[in-house]
Amino acid sequence: REHHLWVAGFSGVVKMTGGKFVPVIRVPTLNSDVITCMLEDRQGNLWIGGSTGLIERSPAGRIRRYDARSGLPDTFVRALLEDRDGNLWVGTNGGLARLDGDRFLTAPGGGNRDDLVRCLFEDREGNLWVGANNGLTRLRDAAFTVYGKSEGLPSDQPNTVAQDREGHIWVGFHDAGLMLFSRKRYRLFTTANGLPSDEIFSIRPAPSGDLLLATRGGLVRMHNGRFQTYVPPDSLGRRVVFDALEDTDGNVWLAIPDGLSVIHNGRFRNLIPGGPVIATAATVLCQARDGAIWAGTYGRGLWRVKGAGMQHYTTADGLSDDQIRALYEDREGTLWIGTFGGGLDALRHGRFLHFTAKDGLLSDNVVSIADDGRSLWLSTTRGICRIARRQLEEFAQHRLAALKPTDYGVEDGLRSSQCSPGYPTSGGGYHTADGKMWFTTSRGLAEIDPAARREPELAPVVHIAEITADRRQVDPARAGQLPPGTERLQVRYTAIHLSAPERVQFFYRLEGLDKDWVRAGSRRVANFNSLPHGQYRFSVRAELPDGPASRQSYAFTVLPQFYETLWFRFLCGGMLILAGWAVYQLRLRQIRYRFALVLEERARLAREIHDTLAQGFVGISSQLDAVAMAMPHEQSPARKYLDIARKMARHSLTEARRSVMDLRASALEGQDLAAALQAGTRLWTAGSGVDVDVDISGPPATLPQEVEHNLLRIAQEAVTNVLKHAGAHKICVKLHMETNERSPSRARKLHLRVLDDGHGFEQDGVFSSGDGHFGLLGMRERAERLGGEMRLASHPGEGTEVEVVVPLE
Repeated sequence: REHHLWVAGFSGVVKMTGGKFVPVIRVPTLNSDVITCMLEDRQGNLWIGGSTGLIERSPAGRIRRYDARSGLPDTFVRALLEDRDGNLWVGTNGGLARLDGDRFLTAPGGGNRDDLVRCLFEDREGNLWVGANNGLTRLRDAAFTVYGKSEGLPSDQPNTVAQDREGHIWVGFHDAGLMLFSRKRYRLFTTANGLPSDEIFSIRPAPSGDLLLATRGGLVRMHNGRFQTYVPPDSLGRRVVFDALEDTDGNVWLAIPDGLSVIHNGRFRNLIPGGPVIATAATVLCQARDGAIWAGTYGRGLWRVKGAGMQHYTTADGLSDDQIRALYEDREGTLWIGTFGGGLDALRHGRFLHFTAKDGLLSDNVVSIADDGRSLWLSTTRGICRIARRQLEEFAQHRLAALKPTDYGVEDGLRSSQCSPGYPTSGGGYHTADGKMWFTTSRGLAEIDPAARREPELAPVVHIAEITADRRQVDPARAGQLPPGTERLQVRYTAIHLSAPERVQFFYRLEGLDKDWVRAGSRRVANFNSLPHGQYRFSVRAELPDGPASRQSYAFTVLPQFYETLWFRFLCGGMLILAGWAVYQLRLRQIRYRFALVLEERARLAREIHDTLAQGFVGISSQLDAVAMAMPHEQSPARKYLDIARKMARHSLTEARRSVMDLRASALEGQDLAAALQAGTRLWTAGSGVDVDVDISGPPATLPQEVEHNLLRIAQEAVTNVLKHAGAHKICVKLHMETNERSPSRARKLHLRVLDDGHGFEQDGVFSSGDGHFGLLGMRERAERLGGEMRLASHPGEGTEVEVVVPLE
């Protein structure tokens, strides 16, 4: 700490100060020691390990030597370490030792006399790692302290544990009898001391202070260190007693293979008969606050005995399983029942409640129940489960969706997770007066202090270990770009938690694909197939159950195929536009070509009409005129029909000439109806001396070609009639677009009106073709063809009004 350099060799120990080496320990003190390691502790003491032991030099220069007489397992010291708690650890050729006061103690699990400890290391979690010639050993402070043969117990197979009125702890073994437990000295009782068997199933303190022992050789009452054995009568000669208790009236109840028996005034009486099979055996007992005795059987459910009354409960009455292994009544009067296969049951107010592994318990095999006042401790075949009573209450009231107990296993210091060592029953867990919990396991007696303050656990350090894309390695240290078409992405990850790596749980999420975290459990690999192109971030989270967590991420991009790129899309869009323009040009050429054909056909038809029909009508009209001149002018039917024929011929000639004009030059070509009316009226009245006024109103609108053509012809016919028959001085043509209220830009109806100030006429028979007038009739037919109607208003001397209304929707 003072930045001094200490150097040890064969000839002594020196310290560099001011650029010079100053002797600190000389050769005589070393006593030909070969120095292998040095350490300065927190108090400034210098520890020097060598081939002949350990030397301590205080800051004041005082020297002290430690050797085999000081507790070192071997005098050859190879490694030194001071842990975070200030403990000094020494690795020797004979194992590991820890300094306790002024002596060294052999560390539990530190090896044996043949272990050569070469190196020591303390990790970030406080684990002590011991490197020796026989491998690597981890030492750590666990939640449980376990006692077995290595700690001096006679056996690793305890069946039951209990505490007497004086606070002594008693342990019954499967193969080693009864032991009075003490951390410094044990006292063992076996068959040599008067026990009928070395297999103890249960230990119960009696109200008198005696101990009742249920053994394979009968019931044993221990009084002042002496044993008295009672053998229950059995038709098959069985002597075993699984459980025994003494009630407040002095009766002793026995759970035996032949059912439930009671010893009253020194006499045995069988209350619930069993049978030759183990399923009928009573295995566990409990006395309720109301004095009733509860007896659980190995396979026939639960019995309640009070006075002369007996009740039997099975799965038909609400039990989750008929194999009963544990019974306990709490201070509220709830009977807790441990079953083998059905989890934990509670009998409250005559109703059974069930708590199983599906609800969150560690196992459905509950073999003992202990209560520390706040939580129930359940011994199971998979470890020890601690569940708060508040959680059980809230779950029973459906205010909690699942139970979240604290589970203990090998990672918490237990040497075995099998906490049901006895068959067919065991004494399981016990809560002693000092607040500690004791449990029997198949590999030793376990002790835990629920109130002990625990160091907070550190979060596992998560790492992304390996990334492969289609079996190609990807560097996880930097953001990557995966090639287009990557079929399979595999991510391997892990987390460093040296205290209990098996407890680490993993969750991962691929942002851009997964919305929520995916629970991976203990699995350390994630696979993704055929990811679409885009940006992603893989995140993995490692956490301990109900503990801290850490996270690691890796960002990468899956590149798109060429056809998924933006420039390719723009190229395709441009090609589509170009193709559309080409199609448009082709279509335009086709229309122009067809239009040219139509014009050519129209010109041909105009020539045909002019050269054939029109000339024919001229000839017919001339002949009819000649006939009329040759006939007298008197009124006769022949003269009447001749005049009609002359009118029809002239009308047909007029229509033929108009058709020729329409075919050769349409007024609508290149302009709309309004412009065609403006231009047409001037053409139709040219040279007549009649004044024409054209009024266009309403929003401009694009009209169907058929509507424009027919309305233009109706207007032309109306103007022609005025010029021929009305003798008018003025003609007014009005075109009005009636709009839609919801869409003002769209025309709903079209109104065409032609008015004149001529001498008018009577309307009777004007639409009849009998007198040879076809103009008004043709105008009405055109209007009706468009779905509209034509209105005519005329009186002699008042002029004429023609109105055509055409719907456009």
